[in-house]
Amino acid sequence: MVARKRDGAPASTHWRTFLAGHAAELWSMDLTTQPLWNYSMRYVLVLMELRSRRVVHVAVTASPTLAWVKQQIREATPFGSVPRFLVHDNDGIFGQFGARRPGKSGRSYRCALDLWLGEVLYIQGIPIPYGAPNAQAHIERFMGSLKRECLNYFIFFSEDHLRRTVAAYVAYYCEGRPHQGIQGIPQYGPGLPRAPSSSSGESPIKLVARPVLGGLHHDYRLAA
Repeated sequence: MVARKRDGAPASTHWRTFLAGHAAELWSMDLTTQPLWNYSMRYVLVLMELRSRRVVHVAVTASPTLAWVKQQIREATPFGSVPRFLVHDNDGIFGQFGARRPGKSGRSYRCALDLWLGEVLYIQGIPIPYGAPNAQAHIERFMGSLKRECLNYFIFFSEDHLRRTVAAYVAYYCEGRPHQGIQGIPQYGPGLPRAPSSSSGESPIKLVARPVLGGLHHDYRLAA
């Protein structure tokens, strides 16, 4: 049932309600910067699924362009497995129009990226309001964790060094780091048993710590 105002017009949906209702079909995208040892800048692009907080794609470049961003979205959505919505900020890389422009479908768009998303991939791009980064708080929280728990501890000597480090942290974040998106429970792969109940009479299972990023973090798993 659609909520309605007293005059009979449909009531607007709160942003938090929209995110909760469409979490399974909504992705968020953001960019952050990271300097190398020689103070040259690199850009890290992250695409995240809202429901599980899973990072579905990450990429690093020295020169982000609209064409590069489009290619990263293509690589993140193989075989037509696309989200319904993609939330992003108003970065100039996305080709801001300044005023909305209509596409062939009749829908209007605020930037060239949204026009391409809607007309080619049939994804509805949703730019957040200007000056409101809390509108995509989930990926902003991840970017903060990436900085505090990973990037701030290293001096990067090359773009490949940065790319490998970010990929290692993302694998740890998605599979081993307890966080709200996985209800605080890391993923267990094949051959990784869960702890038996105290009444089962089975022998205790040893807890092993697998080092991540040279021991900066540890992925704790149960081993027989």
